Formats: sequence, C-alpha cells, structure tokens
Amino acid sequence: MRAVVIGGGPAGMAAASRIRKHRPESEIIVIEKTKYVSFALCGIPYYVGGVIKSLDDLMYYPPSFFVEKRRIDLELEAVAERILPAEKKVVYRKGDEVRELEYDVLIVATGARSRLPPIPGLDNEGVLSAHHLDEGEEIRRRVLKSRRVAIIGAGLNGMEFAENIARLGKEVHVFEYFGWPLPKGLDEDMGEVMKELLSSAEVKFHFGTPVREVGRTGEALRVEAGDSSMNVDLVLVFAGVEPNVDLLREAGAEVGETGAIKVDSKMRTNLVDIYAAGDNVEAVNRVTGRPDWMPFAQIANKMGLVAGSNAAGKETDFPGAVRTWTAEVFGIEVAGTGLTEREAKEKGFDVKGVMIKGRNKAHYMPGSGYLWVKLVVSEDGTVMGVQSIGKGALARVNVAATLLPYKPKSRDLIFADVGYAPPLAPVWDPIVVAGRKIDPVL
Repeated sequence: MRAVVIGGGPAGMAAASRIRKHRPESEIIVIEKTKYVSFALCGIPYYVGGVIKSLDDLMYYPPSFFVEKRRIDLELEAVAERILPAEKKVVYRKGDEVRELEYDVLIVATGARSRLPPIPGLDNEGVLSAHHLDEGEEIRRRVLKSRRVAIIGAGLNGMEFAENIARLGKEVHVFEYFGWPLPKGLDEDMGEVMKELLSSAEVKFHFGTPVREVGRTGEALRVEAGDSSMNVDLVLVFAGVEPNVDLLREAGAEVGETGAIKVDSKMRTNLVDIYAAGDNVEAVNRVTGRPDWMPFAQIANKMGLVAGSNAAGKETDFPGAVRTWTAEVFGIEVAGTGLTEREAKEKGFDVKGVMIKGRNKAHYMPGSGYLWVKLVVSEDGTVMGVQSIGKGALARVNVAATLLPYKPKSRDLIFADVGYAPPLAPVWDPIVVAGRKIDPVL
C-alpha cells in the first residue's frame, strides 16, 4: 500500500506514524511545504522572545528520525497543487519541477492559515503574521531591529507574542476590538478580571480600540486606532485563523457548515480513500452535539492518530472534543473549556453563568493566592462550560473537560472528589464552590 500524506504538522505526522505501526510494509510519503515536520507552532512566540534558542527545538523529532527510524519518505519544501481523486494522484511542485504521485490512500492535513481582518494597509511591508516556523524566523529578525511593535488582536497568540516581545525590552502596544483580552475564550466578566491582573504588565493594552488602518510615514508604519494614531516599526496581526481547505474543496471534498472539511468519525471525507485530519477539518463538539471547528494542537494530534489508523485498516473513531484551551501570559494562568456564556446564548441555549473568587491553596499557607472560576450552566443544570484564571486554573478546567462529554450537572462538580492538601488546594476547592453557588437546591 502506498499512503500519501499532505502536511507534515502534528496531524500529518501522527497519521503517517500510525500507518507505519499498523501496516509496516507500506510505502509512506509526506509532502510538506516547509523544511520542518512534526513542529510545534505554539512555541513560535517563545522563540521570538529568546526563551527557545532554535527553531529546530520546536520539532518533536527531526526529519532524519522519520526517514531513518520510521521509514517515512519526506518531500520537504514541496507544495501540493492538485488532488485528482479519479486518478488517485497528487500533483505537487518541488522547486521548478512539477511531479505526480499516485496513492492508495491519501490523508490531507493542511491545517489552518492566518486570517486577516478587513483593515486597509495590512499589505504594507512590515506587517506580518505567523503560522509557520519560517515566519517565526522573520518575525524574530524584525523584532530585534524594532523599538516599538504593534500587535492587532489580544487572543492567545497576540498575548503570547506581546509578553515575549516585551521580554526583549521592546515597547509593545496591543489593540483589541473587544473591551477585554482573550474574547473568544473568556466572557466579559472574566475578561475584566484578566484586565485588572494585566494592569501591571509592561505592555500597553488598548481594549475596545479597533485598528482602522495601517499606513506609512516615511520609514515607519502608522497605526490608526480609536481616535488617535502612532508610528511603529513593526505590526503583527493575530486576528484569528481559518481552515485551509482549498486543496480538498477544489478536488470535490464537502465543506461543512463551519467552513472546514466535513469528515465522519473515522476522518473520511466524501472522496474515496481520502481522509483529512487536523485544523482543516470540523468535528463534533461534545457539549453541543453539533459540528464545530476546534483548531487546537491536542485535538489535531488525536485526529491524525485516528485518520492513520483507519487508513491502515485498523478501525477506530474520533468522538469529538470539548475545545479546551489554556495559556500562561505575564505570569497569569488562564484556561477554559466548553462554551462561554456569550457563545452558548448565541447558539440558542438558555444558560446562566456564575463566577466565584476562591483560594488556590489553604488560606494559611505561604503563597496562597486567588483563583477565579466561572461556570456556564443550562436551564436544567447541565454544565456547558468553565473558565478559570489564576494559579491552578488549568487543573480546575481539566476536571470539567473530562466531565463535559458526559453532560454533568452542577451537583456533579459539588461532589467531585478532587484532591485536598493545604499546600496544593483548599478543602473547599473553587470548582466545588462554584457548583454550590449555582446549584438551585444546596
């Protein structure tokens, strides 16, 4: 069997490796447009900030490992241009040469790409984004030469880049359309907590200040936002991503209601012997039961594992996900899972939210600090989402993330037997206290 994989990121290499495990005699070829495979895009901000010294460190395994140990052929710096399903061929370009490659099974893991907002001037030289390791190299080079940097978007990427660029002693301004940070993951009440905690950060945040235009003033870029403007040396845009579906859509693959490729639980597209996995596909949100697009690395890896197993004849299903995320920015741990209150209402669910402020360890222990938890609960008491801020936030969110697929009630959180020890957690854990506050009886 010849298996061809388009995309050498986490999903693609997980799929290729799984095929090798279940079909050791197979010929496996990966087409990747960069010189990297099995890469951790989430590490780019830390490379830019000097925490990570080399882009090579952001590969889980070097290309030689896959070639020598797993006998996977790599076509690096090669771009897939067309899929011909009727002929079971992929047409790709490497350098100036156009090549064709036949396949028995094909897995497409083309990931996501940066989405630029409709702001005039984003095509100016010196306006960049990052969705590949090579782009991280260019951003670092330019950041080191810059004095003042503007970042558009206070989502996960924008916040992580802001922290790491400020670490280099640069003046950083972050512009966010919404009035609070991390607006896709935090409701406004939790966002206000985050804003207060960020007030001492060595970054200037401009919340509720959409950028109107990016222009030029001599050698400098001019950012016009709100009712003022400023000159900067570099503009980074992190206003979201979108699924990279062009290759499959042009081949006749069905695109789902989210704008990502539609697949079944085995990661099969509607095209014969063609699978898709990673940030270019949609999957079931296990909170809503509806299709959702969840571009997170931990989900992409599992999709790749399932796609590769099924392509090799080892049947397994991807059940979906609950969309768990986390970050640590400016020393603040923040996390969430499931739906925000705002999102749940937009999707037509009748929900309410409750936010509590608790302790992350016993109050009498040195280093005890505060932890905020918000629950989003439906009318019948089903927990649909959790957000948390403070040291230990991810631990509380992970408890909820494990339960959410099983439609837990707020009372399930109250009686969750979470661990207690004075140096690690209070006897009344914040997630338990949040459940008590929202429960209609207790």
